[in-house]
Amino acid sequence: MSPPSQDGSSLLTTLVKSLAAIGALSVGAAARRAASTAGGYVIVALLFTVSLCFLTFAGYRALEQAMGGIQASLIVGCAYLFLALVAALVLQIRRR
Repeated sequence: MSPPSQDGSSLLTTLVKSLAAIGALSVGAAARRAASTAGGYVIVALLFTVSLCFLTFAGYRALEQAMGGIQASLIVGCAYLFLALVAALVLQIRRR
């Protein structure tokens, strides 16, 4: 009988290293996709925030010219309070 060759263990280590390299590449690609998606959502949220600020200011100015500054502030403040209460209610309903 011949002694066992060392090629078996070398092949096994090469296979393990190859699988580790493929796994690392897959994790890297998934991380890049996740970062790209998160960055896109951040940009969209920022644009929504800026547009909400401009729309709120424009609505406030229109109400201020039509009704006065105090009434305009009350209307805009109450509108945001109402939206916040509706959002809190929706979140509570979804948790049940």
